[in-house]
Amino acid sequence: MVMVTVNGDVHLDLGEIPTTYLEDTLSGPSRLRLGWRNEQWVQALGRDAELDSIFDDEASQDAFKDWLSSDEDNGVFRVEFARQPYNLVKAFITRRGNGAEPPDDRIHIITSSPLASRYESPSSRSRPKSLVVPTHPPSPSTPTPTPRSETTRESPTSDMIIPPEPSISPLEPGTPASPLIDCKTLLERTDWTSTKMGPREQWSPVIETMLEVIMRSPTQDALWLGEDFQMLYNDNYAHIVDHPMMYGRSAKVKEAWGPVWDSVYHLIQRCLEEGEPCYREDDLLLYRRGPSGYWVEKYHTWSFIPLFDEQGRPLGLFNPTRETTPSVLARRRQESMRDLSENLLIARTLKEYYTSIVEVLEKNPKDVPFLLCYSVEGDAEEHNRGLHQLNLTLESTIGVPEDHPAAPRKLNLTIGNERSTMRASYGKQVAALSSPTLSAISALSSGTGRVNYSYDKHSWPILKAITSRQAVVIDDCTELIRGFPLRQWEALPEAAIIIPICSETSTETPHAVMILGLNLASPLDPVYEDWIHVLRAHLTSSLGSVRAYEAEHQRQLERDRMERAKTAWFQGAAHDLRSPLTLVAGPLDDTLRTALTPEQRSALSLAQRNLARVQRLVNALLDFSRIEAGKMTGRFLPVDLGRFVGELAALFKPAVERRKLTYRVSIEPHEGMVFVDPTLFETVVTNLISNALKYTQKGSVDVIVKYHEQYVDIAIVDTGIGIPKAELSAVTDRFHRATTALTSGTEGTGIGLALTKEIIRLHGGDLLITSQTPAESGGSTHGSSFTARIPLIERQVMEENEHGRNTNFGAYGKQVVEEAMHWMVGGSSDIETESNGSGLEGSLGSRGESFLFDRSDLLLLVDDNTDMRHYVKRIFSPYCKVIEAANGQQALEKARANPPDLILSDLMMPVMNGHQLLNAIRSDPATRMVPMVLLSAATDDELRLGALIEGAEDFMLKPFKPKELLARVHLHMQIGKKRALLEALYAQRERELAILSDFCPAGIIRSDADGTIIYGNDTYRAYTGIPAGVDLNRWPDYVDAETREVLLVAWNEVLYGNKRETTRTWKWLNGTTTSGTFIRLDMVDSGLSGVMGCLSDISYQEERLLEAERRRIEAEESKQQQELLVDLTSHEIRTPVSAILQCSSLVKENLVVLQENLRGAGVDGFRAEPRLLTELEEDIEALESIYQCGLVQERIANDVLSLARIQLDMLTMHDFEMDLKKEARKIVSVFAPEAKMKKIDLELEFGENIQRTGTTVLKTDHVRLQQIVTNLISNAIRFTATSATRVITVQYEVSFVPPADNTCAPPTEREAVLELPVKEDTPVWLFIAVRDTGPGLGPAEQAALFQRFSQGNKMIHTKYGGSGLGLFICKRISELLGGRIEMTSQLGVGSVFRFFIKSRTAAPPAVPQTLEQSTAALTLSTPSSTLSPARVAVPEPSTSDLHLLVVEDNIINQTVLKRQIIKNGLTCDVANHGQEALDLLYHQRASGDQRPYDAILMDLEMPVMDGLTAVKHIRQSENNGSLDRQLVIALTGNARQGQIDQALAAGMDDVVIKPYKLKDLLAKLRNEVEQRKLNM
Repeated sequence: MVMVTVNGDVHLDLGEIPTTYLEDTLSGPSRLRLGWRNEQWVQALGRDAELDSIFDDEASQDAFKDWLSSDEDNGVFRVEFARQPYNLVKAFITRRGNGAEPPDDRIHIITSSPLASRYESPSSRSRPKSLVVPTHPPSPSTPTPTPRSETTRESPTSDMIIPPEPSISPLEPGTPASPLIDCKTLLERTDWTSTKMGPREQWSPVIETMLEVIMRSPTQDALWLGEDFQMLYNDNYAHIVDHPMMYGRSAKVKEAWGPVWDSVYHLIQRCLEEGEPCYREDDLLLYRRGPSGYWVEKYHTWSFIPLFDEQGRPLGLFNPTRETTPSVLARRRQESMRDLSENLLIARTLKEYYTSIVEVLEKNPKDVPFLLCYSVEGDAEEHNRGLHQLNLTLESTIGVPEDHPAAPRKLNLTIGNERSTMRASYGKQVAALSSPTLSAISALSSGTGRVNYSYDKHSWPILKAITSRQAVVIDDCTELIRGFPLRQWEALPEAAIIIPICSETSTETPHAVMILGLNLASPLDPVYEDWIHVLRAHLTSSLGSVRAYEAEHQRQLERDRMERAKTAWFQGAAHDLRSPLTLVAGPLDDTLRTALTPEQRSALSLAQRNLARVQRLVNALLDFSRIEAGKMTGRFLPVDLGRFVGELAALFKPAVERRKLTYRVSIEPHEGMVFVDPTLFETVVTNLISNALKYTQKGSVDVIVKYHEQYVDIAIVDTGIGIPKAELSAVTDRFHRATTALTSGTEGTGIGLALTKEIIRLHGGDLLITSQTPAESGGSTHGSSFTARIPLIERQVMEENEHGRNTNFGAYGKQVVEEAMHWMVGGSSDIETESNGSGLEGSLGSRGESFLFDRSDLLLLVDDNTDMRHYVKRIFSPYCKVIEAANGQQALEKARANPPDLILSDLMMPVMNGHQLLNAIRSDPATRMVPMVLLSAATDDELRLGALIEGAEDFMLKPFKPKELLARVHLHMQIGKKRALLEALYAQRERELAILSDFCPAGIIRSDADGTIIYGNDTYRAYTGIPAGVDLNRWPDYVDAETREVLLVAWNEVLYGNKRETTRTWKWLNGTTTSGTFIRLDMVDSGLSGVMGCLSDISYQEERLLEAERRRIEAEESKQQQELLVDLTSHEIRTPVSAILQCSSLVKENLVVLQENLRGAGVDGFRAEPRLLTELEEDIEALESIYQCGLVQERIANDVLSLARIQLDMLTMHDFEMDLKKEARKIVSVFAPEAKMKKIDLELEFGENIQRTGTTVLKTDHVRLQQIVTNLISNAIRFTATSATRVITVQYEVSFVPPADNTCAPPTEREAVLELPVKEDTPVWLFIAVRDTGPGLGPAEQAALFQRFSQGNKMIHTKYGGSGLGLFICKRISELLGGRIEMTSQLGVGSVFRFFIKSRTAAPPAVPQTLEQSTAALTLSTPSSTLSPARVAVPEPSTSDLHLLVVEDNIINQTVLKRQIIKNGLTCDVANHGQEALDLLYHQRASGDQRPYDAILMDLEMPVMDGLTAVKHIRQSENNGSLDRQLVIALTGNARQGQIDQALAAGMDDVVIKPYKLKDLLAKLRNEVEQRKLNM
């Protein structure tokens, strides 16, 4: 029974709930009532009964509602009404409302079946009628036996005495109720004194021991004790009996093992009397009935073991058992599947297929109680008013009476086309499309959801199975199968399944349908259903194979029938042709014997040759048909085979020599004679030699006769084109020609080798073929070998054969040789002939004057038959120039190289036929206008019509009349020439207009009458901004929004108004302003339609105004920035200059005092006073200030220079190897004195990856990198100097993984260890962070921080100074180095500047170096004494041996540099300009006694002669030998790369930028000098 509830409303439904009813129900109030009932519920409750009648109290109703509304799967709900217990199982479907609101409707589907009546205990008798007990379903692995109902069909059983039921003590309060009380609890709580077993204290120890054993046993064990065999069992055994009702009760009662008692009682008696155990394996026990009242198929492996007490008295039986039903069913069904697969493998027809199914499944009556197999075929008229007609035929049956109403022989079904594809469109859910109720019921009833259900009791739902491609279960088929014979069990099956024999995902109509009765004693569980689906898959696969085999067999029969018909036709046609051919050949031969002109004799000889060829072909067809009909017999005669073959081979010598081939005949001597039919064997040898000659273009042909003991071989070996290995087996088939023969353009019929093979077989021999093509042999040896193997046996010579000896030996061979003499040499003919007159000229000359041929007209003649080409060429040679081609491929190449005026082509040709040539000619722009006329012997109208449709001008049949051919070709050639001229003129004019439109400086558009734009030139697209691939009709999307609506109105006025022309001005989204004029063409000329427009770009007018305004704004902005740059630079320069002046003045005054003190010192010497020492300390600090001011000015100069290069886009990067740690320490050491002066802790830290990987040498622009770090540290010192906490930390880190897109910090995850040392040029990212404890910046100040001349706010410059260029330059340099920069800051805490650059690793050191073991952080603490460059000890190698020349026009710089050089132990000369330096060099070279200069330090900007001119003179003098090679290093303040490159190009060895550090300059000098010494 089925019950449906909606929001608490309860409905009972057998079929689908109408939509209108559901809508009314869902919108109505929620109450507990019955609305829809099926027949079962009507019988149980009555037609007018409400649901309230089931429950006696509100508590029961509330329990039912709680169970119904719960979302959890809380088992079944047990209810009793109408003296019958029911189990209710629920499922629900949620119906969502509109939109995204939560679901508010729920449809519950409840299925129910009455529980079978059983023995009622006293407690159950006193249970109230409406008691509702929610229970849980049993485990699937151990199904609970279902007692049969009151209507159960019973078989007679013996009367049994039912012993009193043992009373069970109630459970303790608080003990949870359970549907299955465990057996041990029952054993302990049962009062055994009221039973025949007596008190438990009196039980035998054997019983107690066995109870302990079975309670611990994992199998299903029980004890049958006493005379009544009262059952005590374990929890596992409880699943196969009605527990707990049967606990302690007799096994004889019908609720226990009563149904099988008669079959096992004698075994029990024998077991107890003889004391021997009893064992049964996979025993069928019918002890349980299903819901329908029939026995359920159960199999057990069980045994009875007798139990005796200590005195040997019987106590009962030990009954261990194990249910084996699943394994028995699986084994039985698997055997059926195995046998079915084996039988279907050998099925070749549909009849055998259906017979195999019956033969196998008939052996399994349990699972296949009956079977009907129908074949399904579609009607020829499938689509008739949207309907599909199916014809079903009954093929085989099992268990079905003859002519039963449920098994008609023929069925006709009609389905809609759209319905037939529903399964393919919706898959397995197609059954749920029509009814949510039925789909939910099917889901509850089926284990896999792969079957549909039908409740029609009166017809098979075959149509439903076919349309859904899914199996359909018939719930009740008892009426349909009434009268079927009973093959198994106690009754006919109640259910059946319709199985379409096709894949579930197939879109085709199934070709077969099977109706299978379901096992009455086994439920349709998932295992049973899976077996049915596997059976379906096997049948589907086998049916496809059988149908394919049957179709192929039918095709083969059809081919054989066609071959026989073709042979019969050829035989009749050949006979009918011989008579007219004889009548043609006789008069033709007589005419040739008369006096003829050379032209006449040539024409008639051509006809005679082709007539002879036709006669040979007809004779071959007759011979072949006689052989196939078995009417040809050989007239065997003893022949000297060697002489026979030699004479035939000699006939071919002239033809072979004409083709310039090597011809060898090798005949082995033999005394005996060979029995052959001379006439037929002449055909064999002639065909093989002519075949070799035909397909051999170069090389050799060998004829070999070799004798063996049992046979003789006649082999013809050539070096021709060969036969592909895949075609060797088919080369002797009738009318087959190898692909190599077709592609070579050689003529042939494909019947010669077939006839040769049959004649050899008539001699009892065989034709052996070996061949190899050039492609298969790699281009080396190739060719074919045909060997006729004739047995050396004696044959009886008939007297008639002796008298009929062949007297016309060699006649057939001579005919073939004569034809071979006319075969083309090289396979083609390229002759181009002009008219010299011919035999046809006179016959055609009478009408020649009306032809308009020109002598320059070119006709391309294409035919694979040489005689045909020569004949047609003779027709046209008097009128035009004719070129020939042997196949379509040659013709296509000639036509492309020199397009003819007309192509006259045969239709059937090798390599490329006439159709293919026509398509190729029409698809090539160079030849598509050439007229083409086709010739063919085929009379098929389809061929003719197809050629005309494909573009042929005419189609003529062979044989043709020469005059008609000449006239048609002349007509089409003249038309073609005129058409080609007109097409050329039209194309020229069209091209001129296209060029005019495309290159016109104005935008041009053209639209049709509907306003669709069909053309727009490139200028128009440039104006509008419409890309090349975008449709021009989307132009409104590219019009500026302000003018779009106005322009659309104007466009509509142009299309549909009355104005002939309209002019408008508008703007496009790309900023272009255009003025357009549109003209209605139909108003200009009635024969035209559409609109043409011309657009002009007038943007320049607005652009001039905008450009002027933009320049004014840029000028003002440039002026402001220049003024700001002047102000900032002036301030930043004046401040250190003022400090320099003050400090230098102080030092000068102190030095004067010191000088006076030194002069006034007496004999006792000079003694410094404390005041003097204090003044000297002040002097040192003043010098330190001067040094720091110089650094500040250097940074300002670098920033200004970098800004200029950035503005001019001249800032370039250059990679050099850099020691990361050395450069970092170097930069920090520069700021160490300033940091100490301002009491700032300046710290340097190196990251973990640097220490771990040893990556310290990188390739990057270290100068620009130093500029970034210098600016960041300088800023940090400036802003930290006034803070309470003064700490600046500089952090270096590397990573082989780039940072994330939103940060400049190195990756936090630890990187995988690389192979050390790291390879050169490995990409690496360098991360540098400068952290300070300055005042910090707010969000508004951070936003504009990296802009040019920006310092956050105006107060920063007032308080801290600075130019506002440093961070802007840092940002641009970091970007040029492949990175970026960021800043994080917090007011009152400090700021962090982070940046990274992309670099590469340098070459690893030659000797592996150990990584530093020191800590990652290095703190540079300020020394206790004042740190200044003058007092830092720099260990340098001795350079006292260097002699330098300083060329500098600035006397101060010259003097300072000279003093510093001398102070460092070097010698030095000076010059004021370049000319003076040259004089010193020449003088030093002329004197010969002066020390040469090791290096020259030369300024670039000098009077008299600048440095570039001077170095050019030096290099020129070096080249002519006037001077020795000099090391010249430029000293300049010009830092642009272009100026540096100019100095190097002029001849400088190196360039040093001012200001420089003396120790760096001296180190560079030493390195250069040492390098020069090594190179000398």
